[in-house]
Amino acid sequence: MGRRKVKLQLIENAASRKITYTKRVRGVVRKTQELSVLCGVDVCAIIYGPYSEAPVVWPSSEAEAKRIIQNFKRKPEIDQCQRRFDQDAFLKERVTKAQEKLVRLQRRNREIEMENIITDIMMGRMTPEQVKPTDLGDLLWVLDDKLRGVDHRLTVLNSLPLPVAANDNGDGAGPSNVDDDDDYGLSAVVKQSLVISQNQEAHTQIASSSQNHSD
Repeated sequence: MGRRKVKLQLIENAASRKITYTKRVRGVVRKTQELSVLCGVDVCAIIYGPYSEAPVVWPSSEAEAKRIIQNFKRKPEIDQCQRRFDQDAFLKERVTKAQEKLVRLQRRNREIEMENIITDIMMGRMTPEQVKPTDLGDLLWVLDDKLRGVDHRLTVLNSLPLPVAANDNGDGAGPSNVDDDDDYGLSAVVKQSLVISQNQEAHTQIASSSQNHSD
């Protein structure tokens, strides 16, 4: 069972908040030490909290912590700010990523919806005239995209050499005794050609319906 996703907001219960603080501080210190040792880099963590007067600092050596901080301050301002995060910037980045993911999901859901309509038209379960005018633009876009994909696959299949069956003497000469169904290259080309033909027919019908709606 996977770990439960933590909701990123202030813990209202004071006792639970203190327990979480203690656990998380230990985790941050451990990860900071691991990062420094495993990667051989300078890392410093300073954590202030309401549960102790002194901050939690790693490395525990005051001289080492000061050295790391002074090295950081000596760097140009542009280098210091390249990957600097505060809570506000962190949350904004998360919101932006979530919005981008939502747009991708909405786009994919719309494509699936249009693909289902195309399938219904090709199977005779509905006619192009029954498609909503607001769906026609997206429907034509999905059809064009599918046709380009099928056309590319057909081009690739046409470029592949057809299999040659050996005769009884095993010299590769003579007529082939392979059934048509076993001739993968030929059957695949035929199937892809059929798919293109069906999609083009659906595209023509939908485009005609779109023109009628616009008129």
